Amino acid sequence: MQIKNLKEMLELIGGKYGQRAAFSIKTGEDSFKDISYEDFVGQVNALGTFLMTQGLGGKHIAVISENRYEWIVAYLAAICAGVVIPIDRDLPEESIHHLLEQGDAEAVFYSDVYEDIMANSGVKTKICFDNPEYADALAKGAEQAAGGNACFTGLGIDNDRLASMIFTSGTTGFSKGVMLSHRNITNNIHNATTFEKYGEHEVMLSILPYHHAFECTLGIMASLAFGCTVCINDSLKYIPENLQLFKPTVMFLVPAIVNAMYSKLTAIETAIERALTPFEVQELVFGGRLSAIFSGGAPLNVELITKFRDYGISLLQGYGLTETSPVVTATKFDRINDSNIASVGEVIPGCEVKIAPDGEIWIKGENVMLGYYKNPEATEAVITEDGWFKSGDLGYIDENGFVFINGRKKNLIIASGGENVYPEEIEQYLYNIKGELIEDALIYGGDDVQETGREVVTAVIVPKFERPETEEDAPLTREQVLEGIRDAVDEINEKLPVYKQIAKIKFRERPFEKTTSRKVKRNKENTRE
Repeated sequence: MQIKNLKEMLELIGGKYGQRAAFSIKTGEDSFKDISYEDFVGQVNALGTFLMTQGLGGKHIAVISENRYEWIVAYLAAICAGVVIPIDRDLPEESIHHLLEQGDAEAVFYSDVYEDIMANSGVKTKICFDNPEYADALAKGAEQAAGGNACFTGLGIDNDRLASMIFTSGTTGFSKGVMLSHRNITNNIHNATTFEKYGEHEVMLSILPYHHAFECTLGIMASLAFGCTVCINDSLKYIPENLQLFKPTVMFLVPAIVNAMYSKLTAIETAIERALTPFEVQELVFGGRLSAIFSGGAPLNVELITKFRDYGISLLQGYGLTETSPVVTATKFDRINDSNIASVGEVIPGCEVKIAPDGEIWIKGENVMLGYYKNPEATEAVITEDGWFKSGDLGYIDENGFVFINGRKKNLIIASGGENVYPEEIEQYLYNIKGELIEDALIYGGDDVQETGREVVTAVIVPKFERPETEEDAPLTREQVLEGIRDAVDEINEKLPVYKQIAKIKFRERPFEKTTSRKVKRNKENTRE
């Protein structure tokens, strides 16, 4: 299905999939209800009609709430009627107010947990999903549409106009409003899904926050475009129960959740003192029919890819950025081998990737953003005159077209001999070798041990003091944990060239400051002992 805008997608899925379940929504501990494609599209049309009749056509409309069905209805109504602004649900009040103002929001949809925040905002039109005004808006819009008002259902879409504004939450710097068009988004839906098999038989458990481009575009919009059923996970703490309830076939996840799932599997194997069979893994953890996990947002531990393959589950990682709508590369399950397992896959159709002389990954295609909202200087800094987007990531492409990521350009450490050191690479070594002793780790170019002022590789580590245990099942002392980490660093250093070796270790008890997407911020506070 080649679609050019999300309004066109709505029209197609409503007619093509009709009474098929578009969504499954939890109604109790062991129960859920289905919402058909026909009913879903009807609600989007009703809400869109309401927005148009309220003079909000072409206006900027924000959406903020926990993951829920109403968020998706509001998102599609807003992106077709005007410009949608998905806002990070975990931001503090001051930041939410700032983004509403920065994004010129004239209306906002929200859940009741944000009632006080919205009461203090300057947004004119406020609609709470949990209050009567939302149901009233749907009812009024449905009545007007049924009466022949085609202000929304007959609305024409400029495929290249601003459709969505997503604010970045990077590990450094201030948020920028990434401007995406309908063409950006639908191009990515089509090309990312044709690259890997994804069909109408799939049942997708939706877990990641909806304001993230990865989950919104690939998890939700692509699933709808291809007639899948989207099951809404109501809370991270209920993932195990919801896997058994909905029995998904696919999921879109980040490595942190994949790691947590694998930890549960290893805990079961430890308890029963043997490896689980693929059948047992499916029945005990994943609901019985999970075939694939698509992972993005951060690098995967490659050992997990092999482990999940042994369990009969394809663990497929890709690469992308909000600025590229988001997917740039993806992995085909039948192309993974020992030589490319650490890659982020191959470039999807309709997208080009090249490596600049300094190793930076540049991207070109219809998935590249329009620019940063009201920030021409930042836009000019990352998009060349001939349309190449400078990703800020460093990497390379092998002779078979597989893309490998080394790390972020701004995080790069230049050793005394001029060699490049990628902090992310060394951080992964730490997690892989002694992850049971390390809560978090940050590598940066700090002052060396002799305090000469020369920048060398420095590790800042948050130890796991309470969790680790010895083979005798006795808790480790604090000094044993620290000594175990020092031994791990020595083990890593033996395998690394001198310029990459960790020259100094700092320990801290306070957790690192992180973004709302749980990435460690690379700031001065996080380098303190």
